[in-house]
Amino acid sequence: MAPVPRHSSLLAVDVEAYASRTEAGQAAVRRAMHDTVRQAAHEAGIPWDECERQDQGDSLLVLAPAYVPVTGLIDPFVARLDGLLRRHNALAGAEAAVRMRVAVNAGYAAIDGAGWIGTMVNATARLLNAPALKAALAASRRAQTALIVSDEMYRSIVRQGHLGLDPDSFHEVRVSEKELDTPAWIHVPGYARPDGLAGSAPPAPPPGDHAGNRGIIAGRDVTIGRDLRIGTD
Repeated sequence: MAPVPRHSSLLAVDVEAYASRTEAGQAAVRRAMHDTVRQAAHEAGIPWDECERQDQGDSLLVLAPAYVPVTGLIDPFVARLDGLLRRHNALAGAEAAVRMRVAVNAGYAAIDGAGWIGTMVNATARLLNAPALKAALAASRRAQTALIVSDEMYRSIVRQGHLGLDPDSFHEVRVSEKELDTPAWIHVPGYARPDGLAGSAPPAPPPGDHAGNRGIIAGRDVTIGRDLRIGTD
């Protein structure tokens, strides 16, 4: 029998410039990723112990219970995560500093025993891999995070004023990743308009990011499973 999908909110985070670090640096970054995401979730009122989590090495997928409003995964979660990373990075050396891309989506997903499957899961991974999101984070050096949401989420939640964020701080981009070709919206904490978007100067690559930080998805065929390492850093 095919797995039965259920409606969930999905949070995905990916660490910038992970692959260029030493193994000791990667271990430190992974600890910081888990610690800061968990703490930001607690501060945002997200029941961490009730969330299903899937570790992808330099990235993390979090499926929140259906009763958790998706709004909380955007605001205040992203601002809390940005602040926690800022404090961490003020004390960490370059090898352990962490900046993250964040994607938030909602829809139907199913669990087949090996991982999560569904159009919403794949679409969220494509959003997280969007070149525009990578460019916005790379160029917006004052921020520690960059957020992307789907067009539907922007129109039904952000534009309707259901967040404590100015809708004008979200900027439309086009995401064309494999089967996905859709508008999406980027927000970077502390920026009225993020650097690195169309019309801005091209971003410099993050220091030491020789591998281009492919992240959670690197333009490869995608099946989200517990035994599959997604991306090819």
